[in-house]
Amino acid sequence: MPKIDVSRRDLFRLARIEDPGDGGLADLLSLVKGEIDSSEGDSLKLELNDTNRPDLWCVEGVARALRCHAHGPEYHLSDLPVSDLEILVDRNLRNVRPFVAAFTACGWAPDEEELEALIEVQEKLAASYGRNRKTAGAGFYRLGEIRFPVSYMAASPDLSFVPLGEDGEMTLAQVLRDTETGRTYAHILSGAEVYPVLRDDSGSILSFPPILNSQTTGRVRPGDSELFCEVTGTDWETVQLTATILACNLQDRGAAISPVRVIYPDEHPGRTVSCPVVFADTLTTTMEEVRRILGLEIAPSSAVEALRGMDYASATARGTSITGMLPPYRRDGIHAVDMIEDIAVSMGLGSFGPLLPDRFTQGRSAPIEELADSVRLLLVGAGFEEVLRPVLSSFEKVSIQTGTPAPPVAIANPMTREYGVVRNSLLPGLLEVESASAHSAYPHRIFESGEVLVRDPGGVCSTDVMLACLICCNDADFGDVHSILGSLCHSRGISLRLEPEDDGRFVPGRCAAVIIDGRSSGIVGEVHPEILCNWGITRPASAMEVRLPCLKG
Repeated sequence: MPKIDVSRRDLFRLARIEDPGDGGLADLLSLVKGEIDSSEGDSLKLELNDTNRPDLWCVEGVARALRCHAHGPEYHLSDLPVSDLEILVDRNLRNVRPFVAAFTACGWAPDEEELEALIEVQEKLAASYGRNRKTAGAGFYRLGEIRFPVSYMAASPDLSFVPLGEDGEMTLAQVLRDTETGRTYAHILSGAEVYPVLRDDSGSILSFPPILNSQTTGRVRPGDSELFCEVTGTDWETVQLTATILACNLQDRGAAISPVRVIYPDEHPGRTVSCPVVFADTLTTTMEEVRRILGLEIAPSSAVEALRGMDYASATARGTSITGMLPPYRRDGIHAVDMIEDIAVSMGLGSFGPLLPDRFTQGRSAPIEELADSVRLLLVGAGFEEVLRPVLSSFEKVSIQTGTPAPPVAIANPMTREYGVVRNSLLPGLLEVESASAHSAYPHRIFESGEVLVRDPGGVCSTDVMLACLICCNDADFGDVHSILGSLCHSRGISLRLEPEDDGRFVPGRCAAVIIDGRSSGIVGEVHPEILCNWGITRPASAMEVRLPCLKG
């Protein structure tokens, strides 16, 4: 869950409420599904349990929620002025980092503490919501030194500028290779033949997004009251919402926000976009549905007032229905239930009395879990140790290092590359554990039972439960793991047959398909030396993987 460090003084000044102490703050934090992680003097560490609300991952967002609940909605980004400032987007960035949003903020001169808070929310949004700057990363600049229009252009790796924190010019390629920040984020631009650059109309380089700002306009100092903010990335919605959240934060600080027009190439749908985008997601439900879900009789006027306390841009009740428009910095409203939850949060969970269950139910394990428990006992009795690995993995571990024949199902918007796919085999996880276990006495005998996601030739995905075992020692061979498989089948009264199989993960001629009760149910064999080398495993290993339901007997 997101954790943020905030200044207590800054929080309550922005919230425009008196500091109620830690006890009172703990109650107020229910509005943001948060709690106090630690409190020491002016320093507060807050843990937020709502991962769908990136607007709350900063002191401005938490203060806004407290302020609007106490004083009513604020209608952020309403009546924005017309602006003639433009960013021109290069079509050659469409396969590199195609999207950009920007705005200006004037009239607020941050002191050192406020500037640190601004940089902290910029980094928090880029790291968490922006997937470590891949889908979105932001930068701030001194507006007075920028000549418009600004070009968001594709540049050669040989282009030079003075990066932030450096004394002399460096090429873009050198920034990625020779600076700490460049090395940290170089993977974002891996394989790109051109790199994104922001350049103003005078030819001055503003930044090399999402890596480093320039040393000139890109170094914001305390007291700078005219700021230019840009957000670039690979996902349009993430870029736009990040910019909108930052604009609302600066508006809360007292800055006047002015939009910037982003002009995309002719082939881009929605060629001109005015930023920050003022989102206006609307949800509608009936009062009967509110009553059914919350278990309370609530007057329409009370529901409207509750939504106003959650800073809804508008909330109206007509007849038996209620409609609410989320504020522009929120895009977490997917279903009417989300609006009903906001009503409950605004009213306070103390408004709901305890209700005892009206019927008795008794739970039990699913049949597949009972089967897994029985197999666990047999394997532990045979000297195996169980490991538990995440369902999510990386493409490199599953396909490249292990050579799993079928490609895994990829996640569209992974938080990190480390967890970018759903595993379709348990063997990569066992090999990863073994690769870190060289310091332990041999032999190593490990197993795992768990879910995998498999895809049939037609592209339909389904969940399967597998069992995998691995034996690693100086003389591990086919017979070791085959004997374990035979023992499992014999103890459960299951017929077992092996047929020759060609699988690149195993040594040719030392690999077989597992046939249980006449059905192909898995694979068994000696792990190929190349796979062991990929994982840094220095001793022979044999392994098997079978569908757990086939061991039902």
